[in-house]
Amino acid sequence: MPHEGTNNIAFGLISFDSLAAYEAYRARLREDAEGRANFALAEEQRFILAEERTFLRPVSQE
Repeated sequence: MPHEGTNNIAFGLISFDSLAAYEAYRARLREDAEGRANFALAEEQRFILAEERTFLRPVSQE
């Protein structure tokens, strides 16, 4: 853990081809038994204190 600054924030970047692809991913995640169990554990142990989503656009396509 860092000795200074914030140590309770994590970032993850995930890319999808479209909003529809993102929504399909979220639907699959809700139906996945291991995903639900993982989220239940995170809620029980309070691993996730807050969640924020920001939608970005790529600056350039490679």
